[in-house]
Amino acid sequence: MMTWIAALQAIVTFAYETAHSEWYRQVCADHGIMECPKISSLEDFEMLPVLDRATLNRFAPFKRLSSEVTLVDDIRSTSGTSGQAPLFYLRTTTYRHMAQQLVQAGARRKIYLWGYQHVITHVENDRLAGLQTVICDPQQLMHHLPLVAAMKADTLAGTPSLLLLFGQMLDRLEDRLQIRFLELTGEPARAQTLQALKQVFPLAKVFHHYAMGEMGQETGTRGPNCECQNSGYFHLNPTGIYVENQDGELLVTQLNVPTAFPLIRYKTGDRVDWLGPDRCSCGHDGISFELSGRANVDFVRIAGVELRYEEISAIVATFGDTFAPYTAVEVREHISGGKQQVSLNVIVVPRNQRDNSAYLQQQLSEALFQKLRLSATTRLCDMVKAGYFTRPRITLLPEVPVATKSPGIRFVEQ
Repeated sequence: MMTWIAALQAIVTFAYETAHSEWYRQVCADHGIMECPKISSLEDFEMLPVLDRATLNRFAPFKRLSSEVTLVDDIRSTSGTSGQAPLFYLRTTTYRHMAQQLVQAGARRKIYLWGYQHVITHVENDRLAGLQTVICDPQQLMHHLPLVAAMKADTLAGTPSLLLLFGQMLDRLEDRLQIRFLELTGEPARAQTLQALKQVFPLAKVFHHYAMGEMGQETGTRGPNCECQNSGYFHLNPTGIYVENQDGELLVTQLNVPTAFPLIRYKTGDRVDWLGPDRCSCGHDGISFELSGRANVDFVRIAGVELRYEEISAIVATFGDTFAPYTAVEVREHISGGKQQVSLNVIVVPRNQRDNSAYLQQQLSEALFQKLRLSATTRLCDMVKAGYFTRPRITLLPEVPVATKSPGIRFVEQ
């Protein structure tokens, strides 16, 4: 217990006493904390303010620096899933735990199906660990298929649905069989998706990776030998991280990690159902946690493609007063025989129930089909033509419902 208390005290003192930490003192002052607290117990620590992205965005990045800018070797931004995305400056890159696990398991040649900004950091760490690594644009999957055979790749990394989509495009059985490792990150790996991945890549061992770009290090991992293989179960990376469960949301604190922006009690935006000690057959003996989804999410990422709810709401709004100020979006995945398809159902309430229902449904469906961008480079109609998404379906309700118990429904506006 004293080990992590000492670590917490060190990071808090670091944030207070560094010349460039006036921003954090201001945050504390806003919460009535006017001087550096003495962190000697868990109760003392829990009196510190909780940081979120909105708070961070009140201060310019250079004002949040706690080290010399010349020491910064990486700049990232978050995805912005729960508020405007702030910039983060990092001094060290420690995404090496997963690379080391893969190399120890026998991985040698890895393909990233990622388009994220901080993939370069992962590639550098992969190469340091001994992995030959290539980055592929997830919007150009078809063009990257020959790479699997050309470089004799044995490892694929990316979101679960994107890896599944890529695997479905590999026609040659020998190309799928030579994939021996899958590194999953970026979205929950649902049980049916995992089952389909095993059908497409029958020899592959699955490694799960939970991390946030703003942390500069892995937060949680799960290997193929872990007892629990459900989508939200992770072992906490014991190097430099302390986690809390506050009202069902995961908070993280960096402990003794040389970073330009020390994060203390930072709201991740991830919901957590369980957090506690765990012993696993894989050899882990420490803290584990189970994620159940995102808090205040404004989009869902499917196969590397972002479906933004606010854009759906904006398209519905172009119909003027035709619909009541209520929109719900239902996204469902269908997997059969290893083939994945996603359906989109938009639920709206017409103001005039005497309007032609079939005509309204057709008009709104066509508007979504033609205008909805799933990401900066991909429209819904492109994904429908590729056979991945189904054409959007419209459900008309007679009145605005008070509530819904359907777990697959996301409210855009109510």
